[in-house]
Amino acid sequence: MSRAPRNLALRNLSDNLRRERSQAASASKELCSLHDEKLRLFCQDDQQLICVVCRDAKQHKNHNCVPINEAAEEHRTKIKIEVMHLKSKLGTFEREKLRYDEMANHIKLQAQDTEKIIKGEFQKLYQFLRAEEAGRIDAVREEAVFQSEIMNMEILIMNAEISSLKDKIKTLEEEMKAGDMAFMMNIKSTMERSQCTLSDPVTPSGALIDEAKHLGKLLFSVWIKMKTLIQYTPVVMDPNTCSQRMTVSEHLTCLTSCDSTLFPQNPERLYDSDILGYEGFSSGKHSWDVEVDGYWAVGVAARTRVSDSKKIWGIYVCMCADILFECTPEGDAKVMEDSFLQKVRVNLDYDKGILSFFDLGRKVPVHTVKYTCTEKLFPYFRGETKVLPPELSVGITQVK
Repeated sequence: MSRAPRNLALRNLSDNLRRERSQAASASKELCSLHDEKLRLFCQDDQQLICVVCRDAKQHKNHNCVPINEAAEEHRTKIKIEVMHLKSKLGTFEREKLRYDEMANHIKLQAQDTEKIIKGEFQKLYQFLRAEEAGRIDAVREEAVFQSEIMNMEILIMNAEISSLKDKIKTLEEEMKAGDMAFMMNIKSTMERSQCTLSDPVTPSGALIDEAKHLGKLLFSVWIKMKTLIQYTPVVMDPNTCSQRMTVSEHLTCLTSCDSTLFPQNPERLYDSDILGYEGFSSGKHSWDVEVDGYWAVGVAARTRVSDSKKIWGIYVCMCADILFECTPEGDAKVMEDSFLQKVRVNLDYDKGILSFFDLGRKVPVHTVKYTCTEKLFPYFRGETKVLPPELSVGITQVK
């Protein structure tokens, strides 16, 4: 017999043995381990399969036992419901996973954009400082050229006078070496030429470079000039709270409308056309100026439940008319009609619970809102709004 048929026969025999063992094991699983009877019932109390002998035994007596097919149908129904719940939970996790993916991608974009803006801002500083450096060095060099030209002219004049004096001295010394008769014959002319009519040279003042002008308070004066380049605002907007319908400027001071922005739905993000300031207040007095246009609102809000307007205090202009309304958690109320506000100052006195608004254009108070809140309050903006830089002045106070 060849090797191949022998191996095939052995493999078939091995497969048959494995199959028989599997069937025997399966059959043994369907038999009661105590009574070797077929498992036909399911004990609801003990949640296990039993045989008819087990049912009458003391252990399962008075238990609720049902046929296996009934129990299977009942449990299939229960598990089907649980599977539905699991699928619902899976859908929740998958939707949240998409949100996580959006946030992860947004983090990358935020990092790129923020890095680009930081580099751009520092590039402006570098350009400004390089221009200042070049301008001040040019001023030093121009003064050096000017003072050098003056000094060189003075040196030329001085050299000419020195040369004249040397020639005169040499001539007089040679004449004095002549004999007495020759020397005395022209004594009158010699005496006249020996007189010096030149005034003593005077060292000019202010001839040196004015180092103090160029170096004194150098960095301070450059810093003062940087005010034209750097703008400070007491409040900046938090882009992580900006709604999908708006966009924030690079300096986080201007909110403008857009068709749609693909922001992730992070928990801090607001709806409608809203945004919060980055820094919140829990004490003290605070003030910021806002330029407004169209449909707008300004005020303060607690971070909790801002989206449903439960914790907002402020004023807003209705979209359909120039009517100013007050907004509080208790409800809205009309303040005035024909409100043509363009620039508004928001004054917050947290400790006294007073929020007041001032018309910067007409220099008149607009409205005051009183509130009761112990939470941290954040500047609140809606619609086309822009935080304005205050007028800054730099002074020096000497401590005695």
